[in-house]
Amino acid sequence: MSNPKISIIIPVYNIEKYIAACLDSLINQTLKDIEIICVNDGSTDHSLEILNEYAENDERLIIKDQINQGVSAARNFGLRVASGEFIMFVDSDDWVDKRISEELYNSAKGENADCVMCSYVKEFGNHSVVNHVFDDEYLVWEENEVKNNFHRRLFGLNGKELQNPAHGDIIVSPCMKLFKSQLAQKHYFMDLKEIGTFEDGLYQIMVYHNCKKYIYIDKPYYHYRKTNESSLTTKYNPYLFEKWQNLYDIMNNIIVENSYDESYIDALNNRIVLSMIGLGLNEISAKNKSIFRKSETLKHILKTERYEEAFAKFKFDFLPFEWKIFFILCKYKLTFLLVLMLISIDFLRKRVS
Repeated sequence: MSNPKISIIIPVYNIEKYIAACLDSLINQTLKDIEIICVNDGSTDHSLEILNEYAENDERLIIKDQINQGVSAARNFGLRVASGEFIMFVDSDDWVDKRISEELYNSAKGENADCVMCSYVKEFGNHSVVNHVFDDEYLVWEENEVKNNFHRRLFGLNGKELQNPAHGDIIVSPCMKLFKSQLAQKHYFMDLKEIGTFEDGLYQIMVYHNCKKYIYIDKPYYHYRKTNESSLTTKYNPYLFEKWQNLYDIMNNIIVENSYDESYIDALNNRIVLSMIGLGLNEISAKNKSIFRKSETLKHILKTERYEEAFAKFKFDFLPFEWKIFFILCKYKLTFLLVLMLISIDFLRKRVS
């Protein structure tokens, strides 16, 4: 298919259990003029066979196969071969409403927008939770509003946004969004081996830097599966702290190079503070460490210059009570108590999941 309206890019890796549901939701879109680019990232299960079976019955499916290089490389492959007017990303264990392509496309064309986003549903198997990204049912933001309300928030939360720190990265996924191809294909995803996580956030920081008009539609058309066993498993990453320092260096350089204002600096500072949740949960997942060793590792992190400075500038005013307790423990380096609190948080998190 030449020049379809939308190119949908799906990175695929060992997802035989869920890929059919994802593909079924895409081939049945009300907007038919689409291409579905599935990049098999060296799967060792039957994922590639399932992809090929679907491709035999629908010429809109384009199957690409590569040796395992990670989700960033798979998405980048898709970006290079996409020929659509717009780009959409879908994760292979998720599914979408049959109207998502048509509604987002019509909104983009009607408003001449660069990016359109909808709300989404977290699917837990036995229950669903709708995530309303913003309070409004319909938003249209011009360039400066995009910078103030969306782009800066990718760097981190500020002020009253800290009232709900758990939603800090609610906008970070590249899914549930439609991007103009001429904007989306100018940038690529960084390898997670370099930065640990947040490759999708960095990508969008680049994309939204040049976004002239953004639309938000509060319709939960994207279904984010939270019952994928592999995604729920917390594996200890001994290099996460170092990789996140690389990430923060990159984000800081972007702020400096583009002369972004003080709100961006504060946002990144707040992200660094809030990252102690992720670093802490990663540390307690280490199987071969005692509570005391985990406590010492977290204390070492909190004594680094970057974290000392971040906590010195951090304002606790808007945090919910339980979050204040956690970050006060961090600020005063009461890390044994911090580890005990993290163990409780991890237990409750897995119970909910």
